Amino acid sequence: MPQYIDSYYLVDSRSPRLVYDLFANYDFVKEELADDYPVPQYSSEPTIIFYSDAELLNYMEENSYCEYIVYWQNVVENPVINQVTLSYTNDGKMIFGISIVGREVDSAQSIAVFKDVKKYLNAKIACITGEEPPPGNSIEFLEFCSERYIPAD
Repeated sequence: MPQYIDSYYLVDSRSPRLVYDLFANYDFVKEELADDYPVPQYSSEPTIIFYSDAELLNYMEENSYCEYIVYWQNVVENPVINQVTLSYTNDGKMIFGISIVGREVDSAQSIAVFKDVKKYLNAKIACITGEEPPPGNSIEFLEFCSERYIPAD
């Protein structure tokens, strides 16, 4: 099983179009890693259950203070980006997580992917870490990033 380097990017938008455009731009052919999406997530008594990520993404755009984490695997052979994680924050934002195979957060490939995705998403706050999830809101994410690797511009 490969080890992953994760980079995270905070964006103000919750638009599904931003997610789909990222997939298209980085040749990410998604495989959903869940069969269904209960809301609230991890609830034993969800108020609603979606059976596609598209339905969930539309719901999350309209419900800007609902938290959720979505995971996708790339089915392309030998991809640059292996996994994408999307964390909807409790304060109306999204944190994109990009996972690549590797061990060193400061490797040339990790830095190149980080800079490219950060520019693509126009993210002001971003960082690189190794296999750990981001917090659930933008204020905690700012602190999280201040304690993680951030390549110089």
